[in-house]
Amino acid sequence: MRLLQLAALTALPLALSAPLSAQAPDQTIYVWSFNFSPRPIQLAAGRAVTLTFVNRSGSAHDFVAHTFFGTSRIIAGDASEGEIDLPPHATKSITLVPRLGTYHAHCSHFLHAQMGMTNQIIVS
Repeated sequence: MRLLQLAALTALPLALSAPLSAQAPDQTIYVWSFNFSPRPIQLAAGRAVTLTFVNRSGSAHDFVAHTFFGTSRIIAGDASEGEIDLPPHATKSITLVPRLGTYHAHCSHFLHAQMGMTNQIIVS
């Protein structure tokens, strides 16, 4: 029993020192021609999350959410200018802490938003 307690106490500093991104849950967002999934994207305010964007299409897309990325605290990854660029069949991840609110997202490629590539991010 004492050995088990000692092992637990020894492991505690390692768990506490683990990077925040390693502890963040993962949310996969699928992107393909004229759609995103899930719809809407639901996240917890103030809790780190790793968003993994998977482009299932043979065409390039992007995920544009200026206000969402601008108000989130980005821990790892890049959303420069409020967007994630996704070449064909690419996967990109970003770890962030979102702020409370409802945000609009879309693909900015020609006519993609008009053809249904829009989404909401609900952070509660």
